[in-house]
Amino acid sequence: MKPVDYPIWFKIFVVVTVMLFGLNVAYFAAPIHALLKHAIQYISGDRIVVAVGTVAASFAGASFAFAFAWYQTRRERITTEVAAGNRALFTLSCMWNVIKQRQKDFIEPARSKSDAWLNFHLGPPLIDNYSFDMKELSFLLETAGSTFQRLFLEEERYRLLVHLVADHRKLLLEGAWPRMEAAGVSLKESRLESEMEKIIGVNIVVQLKGTVSAIITNFDEDEKSVKEAFIRLQEALKRIYPNRAFMKFTF
Repeated sequence: MKPVDYPIWFKIFVVVTVMLFGLNVAYFAAPIHALLKHAIQYISGDRIVVAVGTVAASFAGASFAFAFAWYQTRRERITTEVAAGNRALFTLSCMWNVIKQRQKDFIEPARSKSDAWLNFHLGPPLIDNYSFDMKELSFLLETAGSTFQRLFLEEERYRLLVHLVADHRKLLLEGAWPRMEAAGVSLKESRLESEMEKIIGVNIVVQLKGTVSAIITNFDEDEKSVKEAFIRLQEALKRIYPNRAFMKFTF
């Protein structure tokens, strides 16, 4: 660090102040010495004991009050952080349940089917209110920074799933199905893919194929990554607070 170059007037001010302080000390040193010498003659052993006991009691009382306040603050902080950790674990378990259920109901029946781009089941919108509180989980940064980062990565990945599902619904409800209805084609009717492309439009078909493929891929990846994030977070919390209980979940 570069030393500070103080102006000359400031240096003179400091020197004068130190000199005045020295003069004050010299002026008061002799009277204080005489006063102490005179006072010692009137101080008895009992008075010394009482004085020391009073000071010690005051110090002990203040120390106890400080220690108690520190203990209370620490206990409240631990309780708050444990609760925040359990909430994060619960959020991850909810994410995983939603992903797993969507896989079972919609992805598995369409997996490896050539017409999945059109016949992929239209499910309800994905629950989109799962998130993590960065402030209340900041205690993880000291010992588990990568786990802290992983939580918010999972939150972003889940939001991507929400957008993919919403995009798929919009492509079907506002694009493919109205055009099929206008052409007199029912949802269960079997037609050649080339014919369906003409009815629906190449652009919408390309978007449907890309979106359905992304849904299948990302749901498969997120099912694994959310599980891994839960296990990592649980292990990190147990390292930080080994004597506290944290949520368990069976995948």
